[in-house]
Amino acid sequence: MTSKTQQAIADHDAGLTVAQAARKHEISETAVYAALKRRDKKQAKEAGLQACPCCGTLVPGEKINRDMLK
Repeated sequence: MTSKTQQAIADHDAGLTVAQAARKHEISETAVYAALKRRDKKQAKEAGLQACPCCGTLVPGEKINRDMLK
């Protein structure tokens, strides 16, 4: 059995808005947005991307020069 949040994410992926999916499964929009953010972060990490420490943009990890940040 999948959770209400997982069902809402599946509905969102199928084309519903976050608000519609949250209402359909009787959960808060915040829960859906948080789950989407976690999923996106996990997918970015699996793709080898890291958030830039200056601006937060996802870039390949090898392009971040940590020596320049000091």
